[in-house]
Amino acid sequence: MDIIFFPVFLGIFGNIFGNLFGVIWDAITWIGDQIGSFFSWLGSLIADLFNSLLELLMAFFEVIYAIIDGILYFLFQIGLLAVKLFLIFFELAKLIYSFFMGLANTLASLSYSPQSSSGHGYSEMIGNIFNALEPMQLDTIAYILLFIIWLFTAITVIKLLSSIRVGGE
Repeated sequence: MDIIFFPVFLGIFGNIFGNLFGVIWDAITWIGDQIGSFFSWLGSLIADLFNSLLELLMAFFEVIYAIIDGILYFLFQIGLLAVKLFLIFFELAKLIYSFFMGLANTLASLSYSPQSSSGHGYSEMIGNIFNALEPMQLDTIAYILLFIIWLFTAITVIKLLSSIRVGGE
């Protein structure tokens, strides 16, 4: 009976140990899956934390960059304004200089000479003006202006002469 009992005994123990090792293997597999899912969860947590920290740093540096960019743009606009103001004042100084030089040249050229070489009795500068106005057919207006200048000069001379009193005082 020993011989018949031995294969049954081996079959029962084989099934028991097979089931026991199946349960142990399932437990090891379940523990491995749990450990794997824990490390996967921990890895995704660390990755999310790292991404959040990286996004926070990027946002911080974007703000710093925007502030620096704004300050540099503001300084650029101030420089642009300074250049424009300099150009305005430079052009204004040129205009004032040209006005006074033109006025001085005009007053210096209003010397009467009784020679009739250029067709009128005033200096060469006024003759150049008349010659420049001839193509525009403004010579009539130029002669009227010449008469007004002559009349103004005559009135000024009469006023100066009348202010001088005979006998001194």
